[in-house]
Amino acid sequence: MTNNTTFYDFNRSNKSLQVAMNFNVETMIPEDGKVSLVCTIVERMNLSTVISTYSKRGRKPVLDPVTFLKIILFCYSEGIFHSRKIEKFCIYDLRARYFLNGNKAPDHSTISRFQNMLNEHTASLLTDFVQMMVEEGHINLKTLYIDGTKIESAANRYTFVWRKTVEKNREKLIEKLIEKFGLPKGTKDQEVYKSTKVRFNQIRNICERKKIQFVYGSGNRKTVEQREYEYLEKALDRLETYRNHLEIMGDRNSYSKTDQDATFMRMKEDHMRNGQLKPAYNIQLASTGAFIVGVMGSQKANDLHTLKPFLNQMFPAYGKSMKNIVADAGYESVENYVYLNEKNLVSYIKPSNYEVKKTKKSKDDIGRKENMLYLEDKDVYLCKAGKELVRGHDRKKQTSSGFEDLKRTYTCSECSGCDLANDCIKPRKNTNPTQKSIVFSPAFEEFRRQSEHNIMTDVGINYRINRSIQAEGAFAKMKDGLSYTRFRHRSMNKVVSDLTLVALGLNINKLHQKIIHNQTEMIEYKKVA
Repeated sequence: MTNNTTFYDFNRSNKSLQVAMNFNVETMIPEDGKVSLVCTIVERMNLSTVISTYSKRGRKPVLDPVTFLKIILFCYSEGIFHSRKIEKFCIYDLRARYFLNGNKAPDHSTISRFQNMLNEHTASLLTDFVQMMVEEGHINLKTLYIDGTKIESAANRYTFVWRKTVEKNREKLIEKLIEKFGLPKGTKDQEVYKSTKVRFNQIRNICERKKIQFVYGSGNRKTVEQREYEYLEKALDRLETYRNHLEIMGDRNSYSKTDQDATFMRMKEDHMRNGQLKPAYNIQLASTGAFIVGVMGSQKANDLHTLKPFLNQMFPAYGKSMKNIVADAGYESVENYVYLNEKNLVSYIKPSNYEVKKTKKSKDDIGRKENMLYLEDKDVYLCKAGKELVRGHDRKKQTSSGFEDLKRTYTCSECSGCDLANDCIKPRKNTNPTQKSIVFSPAFEEFRRQSEHNIMTDVGINYRINRSIQAEGAFAKMKDGLSYTRFRHRSMNKVVSDLTLVALGLNINKLHQKIIHNQTEMIEYKKVA
């Protein structure tokens, strides 16, 4: 006999077998567990702005924002970031039942809306957490360890726009329009655009007056007016497109069409193994006591231009406590040194030539300024051949941010025919291959010397050890521990907000581990004697 019962019939027939089982959740959640810790942290935060923003929503909320925030922070600490996975956590995980306390689990769309609402509040949430850690003695903000990494954007990897390509095509089009209209060479781009616009309006009026019917397709001959109209219309569209590209790019060299805030950068994770550039953000973290205290996103691929804006961002909250800044060689520049000096911050930045100058090749290089003898009374340098490099006119150099630095130049006029010239003079672009010159910034040299002295002290050595463990360790926990290797959102605001929640999750994990191991003092690593 064939049994024709379907799965649907089986489910309907067995509804009566479902048994409601009541669990005492509180007896299953340990008091020193992470669930209880998250509840304590969130309840100590100042959530007035979050509650105010959430209460302005038209519909009745499924959950109160305090409970919602507890769930979000706990999920981020567990590496659960996607709204659908958070929804599953709320439905099936016993720990979520503790948070919900009998309330209905929110669906993924509600969770996503709450995550978007948090975008403007995550920075204050991190600041509140840091203040708690300061009050509890887990950290102090005297010394900050700063480091950066690149994380790929959610943008399409092949929707790139390059500045050089845009400028090259724009110049070619403008040259054609100048020749077409008989304009003088060197006419400004704006004047070319105006002339094109005027000519386009004229030809459009002519077409309307003559009632010319535009034709398309094979076998149809276009009139001269139609050809002119279409050419000028396309030219104007292209000029407008180029202008829009450059406006979006700003001072960057590229951007992605699907995430206009993302810049194409060279990444460590190279799946094509060809040095491919990918749309990404340069993420900056500041840590101390093994806790993350600051998060910033940058469109600059180089860390050099991120230190000032990052510290400016943290100054309103931590400015009175900050004293020492520890960073690697990627942050070294005279502009950053001057900024730290003006803010009364002590620099522990590792010089970019710190390792190079220890090598035998560097010590034997007779063309390096460090290997020449400086005669202070005559203000000249003596090369290996005993010839003088005389000081010329000082000149100012301006950086892309507008900072001006004074450069000194010393030149030797007796290099022609010197037996050591080939070893002393390194051929470079826009330099005289028969004349030795050295150019340097006195201010930069002095700041570098002081910073190098700082990192060589016992305190400085311990700071460098802590930076490599704490700052770089935070990125390791983020990428390997939580598998956070690519952003899920687009635009700078959403990216930084999401990353700040990840930082809070990592901080919760660290605090939980300290509580388990009964560590009440601030974490600092020291050199083993």
